[in-house]
Amino acid sequence: MPSKVSPLVHIEIAVRDAEEAYQFLKRVFGAEKTQLKFAGMLDGPGAHVVHVELGGVVLQFIEPRMEGTLWSDFLKEKGPGVHNLTFTVENMDETVSALEKEGAPVLLKFPLDWSYMTEIMPPGVSVKENQAPVHMIDTMEKVGFRLELGEATVGEDGSLPDLKDIK
Repeated sequence: MPSKVSPLVHIEIAVRDAEEAYQFLKRVFGAEKTQLKFAGMLDGPGAHVVHVELGGVVLQFIEPRMEGTLWSDFLKEKGPGVHNLTFTVENMDETVSALEKEGAPVLLKFPLDWSYMTEIMPPGVSVKENQAPVHMIDTMEKVGFRLELGEATVGEDGSLPDLKDIK
């Protein structure tokens, strides 16, 4: 049985200057920053993070601040570009197993304490306890981008929510 994914959370793009990318889209299309609290929680010494809504899609610009990360290596090797598409899944273990069987290995796992995100989730979205870490999966050769998968949120009915209204 195929794994289910949520609606798109965001498209993550590695860039040399996240604010410059935002300003360009603002000047040309009137794009605005969005999900300020979410971006602020992800922003830190390793990377500057800016979320921009463009045409109903959230673009997450990542400006690496440290060498030796997946994002800095990607930027160095390929230049600015789509690093991954981000979704949530119902069951991380089952999804990772299915991806690995297809030849798509896990590149990185990192914890994201979604309990801090409770205040920014849209109405009707709760946070699972003991959620799996976020997984970065190498699907680049198969589909042209990596997958970033989280197993953190659930809707009121236990379904995968649409996180377009995240703050």
